[in-house]
Amino acid sequence: MSLSKVGKRKIDQEGRVFQEKWERAYFFVEVQNIPTCLICKQSMSVSKEYNLRRHYQTNHSKHYDQYTEKMRDEKLHELKKGLRKYLLGSSEIVGPEQKQAFANVSPNETAAVQPIEDMAGNLWEKLREKIKSFVAYSIAIDEITDINNTTQLAIFIRGVDENFDVSEELLDTVPMTGTKSGNEIFLRVEKSLKKFNIDWSKLVSVASTGTPAMVDVNDGLVMKLKSKVAMICKDSDLKSVCCIIHPESLCAQKLKMDHVMSVVVNSVNWICSRGLNHSEFTTLLYELDSQYGSLLYYTEIKWLSRGLVLKRFFESLEEIDSFMSSRGKPLPQLSSQDWIRDLAFLVDMTMHLNTLNISLQGHSQVVTQMYDLIRAFLAKLCLWETHLARNNLAHFPTLKSVSRNESDGLNYIPKIVELKTEFQKRLSDFKLYESDLTLFSSPFSVKIESVHEALQMEVIDLQCNTVLKTKYDKVGVPEFYKYLWSSYPKYRIHCAKILSMFGSTYICEQLFSIMKLSKTKYCSQLKDSQWDSMLHIAT
Repeated sequence: MSLSKVGKRKIDQEGRVFQEKWERAYFFVEVQNIPTCLICKQSMSVSKEYNLRRHYQTNHSKHYDQYTEKMRDEKLHELKKGLRKYLLGSSEIVGPEQKQAFANVSPNETAAVQPIEDMAGNLWEKLREKIKSFVAYSIAIDEITDINNTTQLAIFIRGVDENFDVSEELLDTVPMTGTKSGNEIFLRVEKSLKKFNIDWSKLVSVASTGTPAMVDVNDGLVMKLKSKVAMICKDSDLKSVCCIIHPESLCAQKLKMDHVMSVVVNSVNWICSRGLNHSEFTTLLYELDSQYGSLLYYTEIKWLSRGLVLKRFFESLEEIDSFMSSRGKPLPQLSSQDWIRDLAFLVDMTMHLNTLNISLQGHSQVVTQMYDLIRAFLAKLCLWETHLARNNLAHFPTLKSVSRNESDGLNYIPKIVELKTEFQKRLSDFKLYESDLTLFSSPFSVKIESVHEALQMEVIDLQCNTVLKTKYDKVGVPEFYKYLWSSYPKYRIHCAKILSMFGSTYICEQLFSIMKLSKTKYCSQLKDSQWDSMLHIAT
């Protein structure tokens, strides 16, 4: 084969997805979704044919162009074996350039990194075995950015085995370069699932952040996943869930109270970002015997900090007013009763949202329980709307402390209505599956007419089984399903599917925190495959 005739494909044609023919042409393979040279082990940042060809022709063509046809295939097989031994820590090195590659790595660095890769390799093998035991699984997908400003597609899997044991694991992290269309993301996800030989017919649902690339009805990731599953298993109907933690952040935007937040944020950050200001303000708070020693520094990333900052700011209004005036930065808003009432309402509302947000977080959350929490919050919004119409501020203690008129509560009804609309919109996905969720969470009280015909006979038998009813009352959901007899095979599968569902992409967001904490300037010098190994161990 003439290597000069291997044509360069356009980026939009290849989608920057690794092409199998590049293995033979340039002796490159993918290691954790990163194109890696089999000869010298150097990795490329993107799967772009031009980069791979240039690397080969510049560094290796002189020695490796001699291998053609069958000899080239044999050399490719030999180099792949050498790469495997390299990753497993073997001292045997194949190829003249490999010795030079190892010579450039210090013994300490090799010793430190190699055990990490070995541990991760063991974890990946265990994950593959675990995935084989799943009777149902779901995936959660989100885009996160690491310390090097590289967008990573984080893919988590949540599976349930026949004993109803639940596992949540990081499946893959995929660097995203170039376009981030729904088709591009689908190709990356498909390749990641293929690496683990996952059975597509067992895929129950996908949780995403709801961005156009994820949920576009024509070309989004979800639609392409649904088509893939339907093609493999005609009876399967892939469920799509938009993250139900994100609405809290979205709802904060719906409140549209920037005239309050801008003053608070600018003031807090001005005080806390300057050492002398912060020191003097802390001293002032101490002298005034304030209940707080200082303010919390506010950041946009940590949305939960918003409620805490607002609360502390409100309770330190006099001290802040005095301090800012003494520094030549007076805040006229602190003398406005209308502005203070808006601040008070925002304090109460964000604290309510924070309480909900915290309750939705955590590993192995059951989707039905998360759905119940959101429905409860929606009911609370309806209650607050009627209360505010009567100026009943029982659930808004901060606002109540500064309210002077009987009509103060009326001003905030439109804000509550906005939040209601947003929550109803975000719950629409779950409404589609409400009967399935209810059958899982309340099997002994669900109405048979609402149950799918294929499950009706088993559910009737279950509802008349006093032994299992007693066990259900004792242990509750989801523990009860570990005791569900094998004589209910169809209902067991139904429950395993619901139990496997992600209700949010929170687990992906946790990975962002791990990356921020772990990927220091030293860790950032690691190769992508080594860093990927560290992430698998950390999660």
